[in-house]
Amino acid sequence: MGSLDHAPRYTDEQRRGFIDQGLWNDDTLATYLEKWARETPDKPAIVAGARTLSYAETHAAARRLANSLLGLGIRKGDVVGIQLPNVPEYLIAYFGVALMGGILGTLHMPYRAAEMAPLMNHGRMRALICGAATERHDAPATAVELKSLVPTLEHVIVLGATVPDGCHDLSRLIGDGADRDIVDPPGPDDFALLCFTSGTAAAPKAVLRDYRTITSNARTYSPTIELSPDDVVMTAPPFTHVFGLCCVACTLWAGATSVLMDLFTPDAFIRCIHDGRPTVLFCAPAHIAATHKAGLFESHDCGSIRDVIVAGAVCPPDVAATFERYLPNGRVGQLFGMTEVILVMQTPLDAGPEIRHTSTGRATRGVDARVSGADGAPLGPGEEGELEIRGYTVLAGYLGNDEANRTSFTGDGFFRTGDLATIDTDGNVVITGRVKHVINRGGIKINPTDIENLITAHEAVVQAAIVAMPDDVFGEKACLFVELAPGASFGFDDMTAYLGSNGVAKIRWPERLETVDEMPVTPTRKIIKDELVKLLA
Repeated sequence: MGSLDHAPRYTDEQRRGFIDQGLWNDDTLATYLEKWARETPDKPAIVAGARTLSYAETHAAARRLANSLLGLGIRKGDVVGIQLPNVPEYLIAYFGVALMGGILGTLHMPYRAAEMAPLMNHGRMRALICGAATERHDAPATAVELKSLVPTLEHVIVLGATVPDGCHDLSRLIGDGADRDIVDPPGPDDFALLCFTSGTAAAPKAVLRDYRTITSNARTYSPTIELSPDDVVMTAPPFTHVFGLCCVACTLWAGATSVLMDLFTPDAFIRCIHDGRPTVLFCAPAHIAATHKAGLFESHDCGSIRDVIVAGAVCPPDVAATFERYLPNGRVGQLFGMTEVILVMQTPLDAGPEIRHTSTGRATRGVDARVSGADGAPLGPGEEGELEIRGYTVLAGYLGNDEANRTSFTGDGFFRTGDLATIDTDGNVVITGRVKHVINRGGIKINPTDIENLITAHEAVVQAAIVAMPDDVFGEKACLFVELAPGASFGFDDMTAYLGSNGVAKIRWPERLETVDEMPVTPTRKIIKDELVKLLA
């Protein structure tokens, strides 16, 4: 009933090529979890505040949950939805579902029944793991309601002290399951993850990941940041997004320790850095900007950090440089990834800040990157065009979306990312904007990204976004939205004076300014411009 047999698959030619290049092998997530549980059983695998789980404890908990899920009738290939913050039980659920051959279907924390039902139906989810009821949201009640909206949904599994009748207790499933090997474990070609695109420019699309792409990406990307068993890795993006779970896979491959921050606030972010002592930090630009504008870096110790890896959105160079000033032993670099291609670029660790703070680095082994013009022809170094990616981690195709599959790939197999970019002679890629976010003011094309970065650097501004607003004369004009630092002010005259003093041509200035209490963002803290356009309407 929950089968995804209609899912797109790589061709035999693609598979042979990736295997012959040494990019794909037969690893699964269980390969790494079992390895470290055997070789370093007492080493911390997960640290969340006062809670610590060793590799042996994590493996045993995941195996017990796997057997409990099988006992409920969930089988290999079934999709188990999950909507939890970054807590230890999330990782136990991920590993447990992986051990028994299920597919973890991620659902973002802000989603409610209206957003969840179509995604769950698309993925034919058989179970849903959620948190307990709170004053703000009754997640179990929503999950039970979804049973009437999602015909395949049979089981609601709740993490919390109070579990409603008719629902399963996640803690009990983890604690009471049989601690024995799985009789029919998944193979490398089986699917492990079902993720949906963040939908910043269009309706979400579903991407299935098998073990080959997940584990090969961890093996290939992790050495670019010299990840080792000695590292403590803090992943700020939510595990409901592929960025967060790719960081988990890299940490697991290395046998390192994961330090968890359940939900982002500037206070939680800096406290996790100060108390968790990470050596490697994955985060988004907005995590850094909000924490800096709250004045928290000055009063906390960031000395444990060796490398900060920024991704999820275009990083203003000033944001990267500002954070690096608070890292006595560290540096800030960037990576490029997205749901459809996962982690495929990284700035070289030995590069200067002029590279690390301005580019997303170079394509990693097994990945080709190019930029193409509007006519589809590849462009030369320094020329701006649409970034296109081909390689061993690029999706085989969207699940059940023939139209998206038809328009998302070039004739020679490159995936069209929708990002505008340039590539220099050394292969460093600079993301300059989004194709769909360019503003056409009377025939003059305005790419707002550099202006957004400049305004974000203003001491009063936490985040800035420029969107097109309709105009009867010019067709489109630019409107600036800003989220301000606590107690700060930033008016239209402040904006024009600031842009003028920084040499921005007047024709590129926004012609309207709106202040919002909080930017609408994706789980990886990328601004959702479509929501800002709705506010204009």
